[in-house]
Amino acid sequence: MEMTTVFQCEESLDGILTGVYDAWASRLGHKAVRLETEAQANLELFCRYRQVPADLEKAEKVLRTIRRRMGEEGEEAVCYAAACRDPRRADAIYRMIVLGLHLIDGREAVNCLQNEAVSLVMKLRMKAWHEAHQLMGFVRFEELENGVLYARVEPDCAALPLMAPHFADRYRQENWVIHDVGRRQLAIHPADRTWVLAEADVLDAAYLERRSPREEEFVRLWKSFCETIAIEERRNPRCQRGMLPLHFRTYMTEFH
Repeated sequence: MEMTTVFQCEESLDGILTGVYDAWASRLGHKAVRLETEAQANLELFCRYRQVPADLEKAEKVLRTIRRRMGEEGEEAVCYAAACRDPRRADAIYRMIVLGLHLIDGREAVNCLQNEAVSLVMKLRMKAWHEAHQLMGFVRFEELENGVLYARVEPDCAALPLMAPHFADRYRQENWVIHDVGRRQLAIHPADRTWVLAEADVLDAAYLERRSPREEEFVRLWKSFCETIAIEERRNPRCQRGMLPLHFRTYMTEFH
């Protein structure tokens, strides 16, 4: 029985793309390798395991290759799918990249939905896009004492890199921070500069609770507005949950 080599990579996009690079460079054959994320702790018989630490240089090489050979749609599909929690995503992304690089026109890879790996990647892409798109409307910023706009989210997907370009364009002249509480990550945008990702450990948790005096006034106004426009006779909680699922409401001002 042929031994399978399992490349265990980090959960992040950089980690998965590094795993793709190492699996391809191993020359073991695509059928003899498999990618898994570190969250998959179950070890199997007849498998060799290799730990793959994230390497930004390798990840960037893979992403440039995807962009050149598979186009922007292929690149977007890989990035969005990598943001989901699905344990199958790392290997599916690898298989889709292998397919794209073997096609005459790699841009057609995203249309090969009869391929199991491509089908999964495209489903995950849609799932991540949908959640990120919803969050763009559900994020609630609060003004801190120093004037920085601060928002908390707790998405199922790793949505910060997907959301941040939208807010960087919309609030270009503002200092803002979006905090992914579950993953302990931050998207930080200094005014008129490029946004960056950072670990949440750099934040002073106590300071984040101190809002500006003007913020308290706006909170009251916003809650009053939401109550005023509501029509009690047309209240439909079930319909509201369909349009605004409960897990988005934790950090929304009007539901506090």
